[in-house]
Amino acid sequence: MRRLAVFTLALVAGVLAACTPAAEPVEPTATPMGDISDIVIGGSDSLAPSLEFTPGLSYGTEQSRVVWDGEGSYLQSGQPLLLDIYGASLDDGTTLINTYDGLPRSFILAPEVVGEELYTRLLDVRVGARLLVVAPPSFDSDGEPPIAMVVDVLSDRAEGNEVAPNPDLPAVTLDVTGEPSIELPEGEPPAELTVATLIQGTGPQVRAGSYLTVNYTGWYWSDGSDADGEWSAGDVLDSSWPIEAAPFELQIGSGQVIRGWDEGLLDQTAGSQVLLVVPASYGYATKGTLVFVVDILDVWNPEGSG
Repeated sequence: MRRLAVFTLALVAGVLAACTPAAEPVEPTATPMGDISDIVIGGSDSLAPSLEFTPGLSYGTEQSRVVWDGEGSYLQSGQPLLLDIYGASLDDGTTLINTYDGLPRSFILAPEVVGEELYTRLLDVRVGARLLVVAPPSFDSDGEPPIAMVVDVLSDRAEGNEVAPNPDLPAVTLDVTGEPSIELPEGEPPAELTVATLIQGTGPQVRAGSYLTVNYTGWYWSDGSDADGEWSAGDVLDSSWPIEAAPFELQIGSGQVIRGWDEGLLDQTAGSQVLLVVPASYGYATKGTLVFVVDILDVWNPEGSG
């Protein structure tokens, strides 16, 4: 593999096409070689890291190293992958991608997606790991620079302190991947929007205007039907947990989601798992009361939000 496959190309190809000028003919010269060990990760005035390096060096092979390992589960081939990425040109330091000041990107952990080098390295680390990756230019590139990327592996499930459940609300059970299922209690559902934190995360707080990355599943509380068809109590309305669905992105307070989400997720924190019981007046008029379990994976608060 000459680059980090689809991973690198999909992230930076558009940027390079827009900003890389046509190469001027130059006489070939010997360019000093660079090495990943010479690149230092530092801080910045934003949420993103910075990269310190000697510009203009040549990088002949793909390289990667683990900056630190995480404390979560070991990554498995084929699993969903949520990554924060900062990438810059090693020619002049131009930022090519920065998801830290925004929302992370979702991938599948497969060599054809992230490239052989990064795939092999990720199989040795756990959720929470940070890696540094260097990708040299393709052999047939025209003015394409070598690229360095800081890659943070985020969790695709809620992580935090468990909160004692309310016995009057649906009971939530998680499988080994973190995907939830519920058992509905007997009796009528609450008449008002009901919010219960099941796992208390420690990340940024959700405010009006916050951008969120979440995993969720929604269920019907009662039997019913509408123009879309019929359902039974406990049937799944929708879910982002299947691999092909990927996490869901939204902005709170923008009208992108139902009122039950806009109001019910306010003041929650990244890493939390939240149970929402949403009556029809806060959700969908024809579908009756709905139950949602929402894992808040990432919260980004742009300047001026809230």
